[in-house]
Amino acid sequence: MLNYFLKRLLGVIPTMLIVAVLVFLFVHLLPGDPARLAAGPEADADTVELVRKDLGLDRPMPEQFVRYFSNALRGDFGTSLRTKRPVSEEIGDRFLPTLYLTIASMVWAVIFGMTIGICSAVWRNQWPDRLGMTLAVSGISFL
Repeated sequence: MLNYFLKRLLGVIPTMLIVAVLVFLFVHLLPGDPARLAAGPEADADTVELVRKDLGLDRPMPEQFVRYFSNALRGDFGTSLRTKRPVSEEIGDRFLPTLYLTIASMVWAVIFGMTIGICSAVWRNQWPDRLGMTLAVSGISFL
């Protein structure tokens, strides 16, 4: 059991590294200039260049990735361009409401799933069973 747990835990490392690389690359592939976005539409070229340097966008991509990855490991996701607050605070503010919604949706899913499952078991191969199977397959299809 411990072997299995360690193997699964070690499997997370390459997965997280691949996800980090993909997120970094996708952010850099987005159209538009992040420095221009951070500086605002009215900013002149000197201000945009100053913001670019402040954000570290003037550095080579590998150096930017190392900085991004090391900051992410420490939980430092930078500052929001919209609110000018730390992103970790923004995530923290939204964590509890998200958790409440997740728990509520799971409770409803269990209630409906158990009800449909019991009805399908009681009326096997009849219309309630077929309706329950249709709803179950439809629900899985949308996930």
